[in-house]
Amino acid sequence: MPAVRPGRRANRSETTWSRPWASVVLVVLLFGAKLTLEATGEIVICNYEKFHLFDSMYRPRTDNFCVFNDVYLGSDVKGADFLASSLDYKRVAFANSKFPQVPPSLFKNFDDIRELYVRRCSLESLKITRLLEKVYAGSNRISAVQLDGNASNSLRELYLDGNRLQGLANLTNLPALEVLVLENNPLLGDIDFAQFGRMERLWKLDLERVGMARIANGLQRPLAQLRRLDLSNNALTYVHVRMFRTFPKLEHLWLHGNRLYYMEADQVRTLMPAIRSIVIDDNPWGCGHLAALGKELRDRGIVVRHGECRKDRAVHRVCCTDETDVMDTRYLIELDIRREGRFQQDVRELRADNDLLRRELERVHLQLAELVTNFTRSTPDPSDRPEQLVATVEEQASGEEQQDGSIPASDEEYDEGAE
Repeated sequence: MPAVRPGRRANRSETTWSRPWASVVLVVLLFGAKLTLEATGEIVICNYEKFHLFDSMYRPRTDNFCVFNDVYLGSDVKGADFLASSLDYKRVAFANSKFPQVPPSLFKNFDDIRELYVRRCSLESLKITRLLEKVYAGSNRISAVQLDGNASNSLRELYLDGNRLQGLANLTNLPALEVLVLENNPLLGDIDFAQFGRMERLWKLDLERVGMARIANGLQRPLAQLRRLDLSNNALTYVHVRMFRTFPKLEHLWLHGNRLYYMEADQVRTLMPAIRSIVIDDNPWGCGHLAALGKELRDRGIVVRHGECRKDRAVHRVCCTDETDVMDTRYLIELDIRREGRFQQDVRELRADNDLLRRELERVHLQLAELVTNFTRSTPDPSDRPEQLVATVEEQASGEEQQDGSIPASDEEYDEGAE
């Protein structure tokens, strides 16, 4: 019989398996595993216990999980078979474990997993099955994510912070996703918000420390549910609030820890009607521009969140540089460049909107033409009736005349009768 390795300490196992029904379940599972595994295989059993983690708002959370402890596997992850010590195994977690990928037998034996916790497991790749709703896979070495099929209609929360992702090619078709955390993936670089266009339910997007140097927004339709956007600790130097115009419900924006020295916020309430707070500290602001920016935001009821300032100068409790004149000159030069670039961007956006409207108009025109064609086919034209149809009508009329024995009156006879 293959070796059986429990998933937790002996003192806890004695408590768990003291119940008779649990022992029966274990015997059945082990017997089934014995029939399917080779003699060199290994059975790993999880323990049903309270597990501590954090929710989407980083609040402590405790829930019942089937926990595997101290699982160490090499490149061949097929040498172990994973079983449950309880019939309730919708939540599975690995603690103090290392393996390059989630063993396939886990998804085979636990075919109803809804939550999977595999943080700090040295994962190099990740597979997401169709039934998974929440995946905690941060602090690994993941460079590729594989979806079970072309999309996942169940996944609602995905945590991939602290990995080695280089692109989002396999993460764009997640229509049910609500929370996406990509923090600390410095190889991602510049990201176009258009890549999240299919995530219509997304309300939290974390892009902290992804190596972003500029913001690109090619969204054709707004992300109507996005309320929290974190772009902190990147390499951004310039921001215009128009870049967030496709997020009508955005409430909180994090921009701290970048290289920002200029931000245009004159249309902030028009373009960001729901914004409540913007974090702008830890940037090389010039004090002159920061004073104007802070007043622009605060006059519109927006909280300018800040950190501790240890430098000599601060405006609105946000640090700024003493090289005000040099920085202000730099602002003016940057402003002229940005105005020209913004005008060109406006032209591109208007052309894109025009093309979109034109395609929509052509689609409506084709539908209207199809409706007219169908209606014309269903309504015969009297002028196109064949002679046989006319003769048939005359025969029916003569038949009616023979049945009642009277001759229908002509129009002239009706007129005479009326007189």
